[in-house]
Amino acid sequence: MTSGPSLVRPFVDAAPEALRPGLDAVVDLQRRLWELLAEGRAAWPQLNVDARALAVFVGRQLDADADPDDVLDGLRPTDLYLACACACGDQAAIEAFDKAYMREVDIALARMRVGPPRSNDVKQLVRQRLFVHATPVVVGGVTFVGKIAEYAGRGDLRRWVRSVAVRTCLNEMRKGKHEVLTDDDHLIAQHTVGGDDPELAYMKRTYAGQFKEAFAEALANLGPREQTLLRYHHVDGLNIDEIGAIYRVHRVTAFRWLEKAKEQLVARTLELLRARLKVSPRELDSVLRMIRSQIHLSLVRQLGGPSDKVDDDIEELDASDLEEADGDGVEPR
Repeated sequence: MTSGPSLVRPFVDAAPEALRPGLDAVVDLQRRLWELLAEGRAAWPQLNVDARALAVFVGRQLDADADPDDVLDGLRPTDLYLACACACGDQAAIEAFDKAYMREVDIALARMRVGPPRSNDVKQLVRQRLFVHATPVVVGGVTFVGKIAEYAGRGDLRRWVRSVAVRTCLNEMRKGKHEVLTDDDHLIAQHTVGGDDPELAYMKRTYAGQFKEAFAEALANLGPREQTLLRYHHVDGLNIDEIGAIYRVHRVTAFRWLEKAKEQLVARTLELLRARLKVSPRELDSVLRMIRSQIHLSLVRQLGGPSDKVDDDIEELDASDLEEADGDGVEPR
């Protein structure tokens, strides 16, 4: 459908200034924008998003360094359509969002071992942040409200909502106002799952403080890409296919990078603890098991960050990365 009003001008005007000349030269931009709108309307027929508003919503969050011919490639029209409707204050859209996506908040909080009634409080905070608690943004005469207006459509909206939930919870923990989570040392000491044997539980209680310090130091010594990979997987909940899509590499390469980052983190943490703790060789095995059992929760705490923005600053691949990507052939299990 391209017979409606032109969406090119509002889309281009809302885009980053550096990108506008290139967008003006894209010959089929009108058609592609209307196709994006049509796909969104087909998925949410009960909602009526203004075509111009959607064009502005998508254009304002484009990457300034993107190739103008490719800016719409890989976007998620159905998620963008719903997010735009919510950001415009459409109550029917917000109700549809609640039914379809708020369960992701429960999933995120369950992974962090946050249960009722605290999880109910955090869930309400997430909802307020998504739809209320933000300074309205006016672009091209269109007003967008709430954190939902920051969704750019480059990843699954469900994953994005989980990320917002995790970071909202961590922010409340840091503020110390609602006691969403206990302090770090107590959390590590108490986080003994059903499979913990007595020795492992003892290690967690005894060396909680030393583990926290060593883990933080080991994580800080990792490279930027390794930290980003771990954050994508453990905080944002991205799987290897989604991580591979971000870096434009095969899923096998993404899997190998992620596993290598984990092993580097575990090895460095073990090295630091071995140097600081007076434990026997037999106890070192328990220390290693303690590290592995705590890695997810510790990464959530360390990498959650105060912002709900998903990182877009992926560094360029070097020659060795490209060689590895080209040579992939074994699927990860």
